[in-house]
Amino acid sequence: MHLPALKELEGEMELFQHTISKRVVLSGEGVISGKEIRVELCPAPPNHGLVFERADVEPSVSIPLSPETISASEGASLVSQNGQGILFVEHLLATLNGLAIDNLVIRVFGPEIPLFDGSARVFAEAILSAGRRPQWSLRRYLRLHEEIVITEGRSKVIFRPSPELTLSCTIEFPHPAIGKQSLFLNVNQEKFLSELSFARTFGFLEVILEKRRSGQFRGGTLENAIVLDHEKVLNPDGLRTPDEFVRHKALDLLGDLYLLGFPLLAEVEAIRSTHKLHVKALQTLFRRDFAWAWYPSPGRLPLRQEWAPSFAA
Repeated sequence: MHLPALKELEGEMELFQHTISKRVVLSGEGVISGKEIRVELCPAPPNHGLVFERADVEPSVSIPLSPETISASEGASLVSQNGQGILFVEHLLATLNGLAIDNLVIRVFGPEIPLFDGSARVFAEAILSAGRRPQWSLRRYLRLHEEIVITEGRSKVIFRPSPELTLSCTIEFPHPAIGKQSLFLNVNQEKFLSELSFARTFGFLEVILEKRRSGQFRGGTLENAIVLDHEKVLNPDGLRTPDEFVRHKALDLLGDLYLLGFPLLAEVEAIRSTHKLHVKALQTLFRRDFAWAWYPSPGRLPLRQEWAPSFAA
């Protein structure tokens, strides 16, 4: 199938790779552990990719993004290797995807990334303050040329061919403050910052209290998420937008898509989806290697570290 010349896409995507201009250091309380966790974002050379590192263990464990290192829990995405994992990577990855950061070492001194205010705002502000640094190697995209549909009960993720990344999200909760909400967005840096970056994760008080009683949550406050009881939002300041819930779902989706390790060119529709379904969709995408191609082709730029999906057809 014909892929457009580079100049045909020039106005719709970043042509060159980027890292950050200087190291960024962030610290916050882990929701699971209740401990203070340090996160260091370190510049990396061209074609290095995004690599997480569990820096609190000896020896430290590097975790490159690949189908074998990504997974998800009920409410978060996870990267892991050699028995060491890092939870809650989705908000940081959404920021890196939204701001088109390709090469980074992410050193985490603990088993999770702090939620901060439950959105991507802290990460976005820190990266913009440090500055984006262009690198004179072409970006490498995954570009679809066939539709892929992944379903699980009433939930669904659909990948469709597109010359740019667009997100279409629908959520539905039987709660008076949420109900059914939908959002469609052509993703670029400006829209990520203005439409998604501020949207906070949300949870239900009854579930949160149960997790505390069982010892699953040792940290977390109303500062880390939108919390709802049976009738209303409990946060004193309320919502940042009436549809903040679906905007956060789009933020989560944007982050989970960057678990690929490369930017995606596709129209992505997510209906009542979860982190687990997002990861399942990405792994299905890689199994169906007839349905996508690298853009530009591998012969037109230096390759990052290579890996081949090990899933059965």
